[in-house]
Amino acid sequence: MLIYDIHSHFGPTSSGECVTASDMYHDLSSYGIQKVGISCLSGVSTVEQNDLVYTVHRELPDFVEAYAFINPKDPHALDEIDRCLGDLKMNGVKFHSWKQGYYPDNRPELDDIFSQIEHYGVHVQMHVGTAPLSNPYTWSEHARKHPKIDFVFTHMGYYEFGQSCIEMALRYKNIYLETSGQMNPLILKDAIKKIGSQRIVFGTDWPYKPVNIEIDKFLHLDLDSDDLENIFHKNAMYLWRQS
Repeated sequence: MLIYDIHSHFGPTSSGECVTASDMYHDLSSYGIQKVGISCLSGVSTVEQNDLVYTVHRELPDFVEAYAFINPKDPHALDEIDRCLGDLKMNGVKFHSWKQGYYPDNRPELDDIFSQIEHYGVHVQMHVGTAPLSNPYTWSEHARKHPKIDFVFTHMGYYEFGQSCIEMALRYKNIYLETSGQMNPLILKDAIKKIGSQRIVFGTDWPYKPVNIEIDKFLHLDLDSDDLENIFHKNAMYLWRQS
């Protein structure tokens, strides 16, 4: 079965560990992952972070999908969107309100940012599950206002907001739930039951999560092959506009 990882990272880790594109390729491919989407969260300049991701994409074009990392507090955020999505042809946008220190409901710039992203037809990802800056309720308001954009709530809310993510995905059909770090089998099963496997998408959050565990947890949920194919690769293909 094809396995695509829609949510991982590249660059120095939080502990300062450095990895290479070759390290990432060999680690993920050893578990059968054939394609990965990455953003860089390490640094203070989103231009430099995005350039690093683009360099890795150029090195491994068949393996890496590149995402722009955008900070709404940056006065040049709209220019960076045009550069990354227009000039560099990146295939998604990453937001991380917890790491960058903002409340998504208190950044009016996000409306213009999402309107700009809409022109390019790519999906957006946001870290969801770390209170108080990254909860599903505030990001869902942006999904409501921008129904033409597909929103991916990474980690499916982690430990605090699993059911809340399911509730928001039931409310707004453009919300997808990504699975890395969500280790509660009841939440995973409930999400698939209530919103369907068509909006559950696999990720590993590499290099921060054990890849084998992120894969193996699905093998204990008694899912049929159609659900597994949706989660492991078909939904990523749709969000990457490759199907």
